[in-house]
Amino acid sequence: MAQSVFIRHRKGRGVYQLCWKEQGRERTKSFKTRQEAEQEKHRRLQLIAQGCTPEPFDGLSTREKRDLFFLHDRATNNGYHLWDAVQTHEKFLNTERPPAVEISEAVAMCLQDKEAEGDSPRTLQSIRSVLLRFAAHCRGKALCDVKTADAVAFVDGMDISLRTRLGYLGDLRTFCSWAVNKGLLKENPVIAAMPGKTTRKQIMLTKRSRRKEQVLSVEDCEKLIRWVEVNDPGLLVYPVLCLFAGLRPELEATGIDWVDVTTSHITVDAVIAKDGETRIIEPLAPNLVEWIKVIGSSGLNPLPLRNLKR
Repeated sequence: MAQSVFIRHRKGRGVYQLCWKEQGRERTKSFKTRQEAEQEKHRRLQLIAQGCTPEPFDGLSTREKRDLFFLHDRATNNGYHLWDAVQTHEKFLNTERPPAVEISEAVAMCLQDKEAEGDSPRTLQSIRSVLLRFAAHCRGKALCDVKTADAVAFVDGMDISLRTRLGYLGDLRTFCSWAVNKGLLKENPVIAAMPGKTTRKQIMLTKRSRRKEQVLSVEDCEKLIRWVEVNDPGLLVYPVLCLFAGLRPELEATGIDWVDVTTSHITVDAVIAKDGETRIIEPLAPNLVEWIKVIGSSGLNPLPLRNLKR
């Protein structure tokens, strides 16, 4: 009988658990002090010795019983029953809780909306990569159950730089903001995971300092141009447009059509422009004009590029 009711000290939680067997299952009740646990243990042992089965409310502490009494007294004085208050609150919780949509389904909906809004293919590709990986990380979880800790665990589990980490959190924040607007979330849990303004500034300054190190000198530009001119003249238009026209290498320089490149101006169509707006580059630098003439006289139709991987 002494072993049927015992006290277990949970150091990690800072509580004393009273443990006993009831209907073949172990039951527990936590107390802040060992004295309280010992008192309850003594009471239960007495009931067992008397052959009595304790009622569920017998396990409540004096404070819990007092709270219930005051709640019952207040409800009676105001003309309603405690169950009325409980049921009303449960209805409120049900109306407040967003619909349980699985994350993978929400990601698909978000990407579809972003595409319909006219986001560029490059932007869609970037956010799609992050959101699909996040959905895999939280597989089986409903979007309304996503917490700040989920976003932190997601970026912590990858070997990425602070700048990339900031970008991933930014994409997740965008996704959750979309979910809030759609009524799938009550609030954006990623905001709390974002670094502070000072930290973000330091991260961006670090990125800029690395970019300065990546700037090519005049000698580097000449080596690059001459190497491509000799070894792969069909690719020559690519470094020329990037170096002398300022076209972005990811999409603009590869997706532009040769008919849009003339010796007087270059037209960057909205379809390939990063900001989604058509722009005209003019006037052109004299060295760029000469390179366009050289490429045009070669008889090649160099744009758009089809095999940039090489």
